[in-house]
Amino acid sequence: MYIEKIQKGWKELDSEIIQTGKCVYCGACGAFCANIKFDAEKEIPIEDGSCEEVNTCRDGYGLCYNLCPKTEIENISLDLLDKWVFGKEQDKILGHYIEIISAKVTDSARNKLPAEAGPITALLWSAMEDGMVDAAITTGKDENFKPFPMIAENQQDLFKGIGYKPSQSPTDSLIGEAINKGYVDIAVVGTPCQIQGLRKLQNHPRFDYEAYDLVSLAIGTFCFGTFYNKILDEIFNEYGINPSTIKKIEHDKKNFKLKIIDSETKEIPLNYLYDKAIRKACFSCSDYTASFADIAVGDVGSEGEWKTIIIRTNKGKKVFDSAIEKGVIETKPLEKDDEELILDITRSKTDIVSIEKIVEHSPELKSFYVRNPRIAKAYRSGNFVVLWLPDIDFLPMSLSNVEGNVLEITVQKIGEGTAKLFEKEVGDKIGIRGPFGNSWNYEDATNILVTGGGVGIAAITTLIEPLKKNKKNVFVAIGAKDEASLIFADRLIDWIPKTMCTTDDGSVGRKCFVTDAVEDIINSENIDLILTCGPEVMMKRVLEIAEAKNIEIQASLERKMKCGVGLCGSCCIGEDNDVCVCKDGPIFTSEQLKTFPQFGTYSKE
Repeated sequence: MYIEKIQKGWKELDSEIIQTGKCVYCGACGAFCANIKFDAEKEIPIEDGSCEEVNTCRDGYGLCYNLCPKTEIENISLDLLDKWVFGKEQDKILGHYIEIISAKVTDSARNKLPAEAGPITALLWSAMEDGMVDAAITTGKDENFKPFPMIAENQQDLFKGIGYKPSQSPTDSLIGEAINKGYVDIAVVGTPCQIQGLRKLQNHPRFDYEAYDLVSLAIGTFCFGTFYNKILDEIFNEYGINPSTIKKIEHDKKNFKLKIIDSETKEIPLNYLYDKAIRKACFSCSDYTASFADIAVGDVGSEGEWKTIIIRTNKGKKVFDSAIEKGVIETKPLEKDDEELILDITRSKTDIVSIEKIVEHSPELKSFYVRNPRIAKAYRSGNFVVLWLPDIDFLPMSLSNVEGNVLEITVQKIGEGTAKLFEKEVGDKIGIRGPFGNSWNYEDATNILVTGGGVGIAAITTLIEPLKKNKKNVFVAIGAKDEASLIFADRLIDWIPKTMCTTDDGSVGRKCFVTDAVEDIINSENIDLILTCGPEVMMKRVLEIAEAKNIEIQASLERKMKCGVGLCGSCCIGEDNDVCVCKDGPIFTSEQLKTFPQFGTYSKE
């Protein structure tokens, strides 16, 4: 496939990527251009005034635009980048890898390495000693715990980059500088998006800046998102944290907290950080384990000072094996449960599917039909899938029908992500992951009321067939603001002729809230279980009605989600913000719902 240079430069990079929030702050745009600087306060690239005319840079073929990992993704896709980097089709759902193992720094190596050094520092230290690496581009931190890119030119310099930083710096921007300094075996340590940026500038067939030959090792970190420094400072201030006194920041992945350690330890719930401070581009990233790195390192699947290591290339294995031989690193197999966590990430594989059909119910509601045999076979009513629009968003969605291998996904247009999805046409491609979450549990009930509100009606439609197959007595009540929003009423009436329909404006069915209909059905029928999905304020009222009659309910909740498998903490709820909607739910019982202080307050709008 022939890849052309794009005749675009700084102006287009600024308008298409930076101003739209797609910039991942990797630094690739400034790797070989002295005009590109980086605003550490705003965390974006800027230019020094030399780029006002598009033809000032190589006849308009701007390096900054062409090397950005977020430009021209239609032509330079992740699949193509994968072929460039690994030279073959991707054959494993975790990406290419040779070995997955748990590792830590040996006790004997502590005589040479700081106590807080982890496997990344140890691997770089060993590679420098062997002469496999002569410099490493990594991330240091200043006196206010702000990250900055740095070139470690010797083993002692490596120690300045030790430790987790919740935000990031433009690491790739120093690649040109390292090459200009004469280094010929450069290592780069970065997040998955930074490694992706590195690989694009190394492999772009229309540019040759020696980075392919002179950057010889890429170490990537597991990542579920980084946070904006400025907003972090505001949150730190809210929690009484002075950035200049921070000694260490850790992820408490079991309790989904960010632990800030200074003279005392303070904890910030990760769901709060994701809601307030996550970098916008992070929610459109599908790479959690640095798929393009030689070696990927992360906490998932390992505990304490042990880290999970994914060795992806022969070069990565050579560096890793050498560190073992020198006694710097020791290893052990992943425990069974920890291996399952890694498998959870592999189940997050995104399948690219074509939209086969679109049905418009109203200007704000559409159903999209895609084909996916794997999800169709595994799906159970109550599960959800996650749609991926590259560089836009992840969208957790229930299925409204499964027929053969065809999935029907009904979507309400709210926000940028769903607005972009509504622009898609038949034949366009989207990503899909799943199925995720638990399913409805109705085995012990006999008389079951199924109730949905608004687009939540879509999520309950897949319930009816299994309930009828299990010979349950099924009652249905659905409600929406008007007739156009009362989706699948005909379908439900075909299945359950006595389905009660309500609209706020009385345009169809009874003019009332669906919760009024719920009360009527409860008063006339011997209901022993209610299954509900809809706006939380509606479901909160259903819970109150059911509690008064001593009836159990199950409700399907929704939150902003990142990983989908209970690892990142973005969707957590509960008194301690440690219950994952994506993994522990999305279906929750009456007893659980009563312990969630947030229940009834969430709104997508």
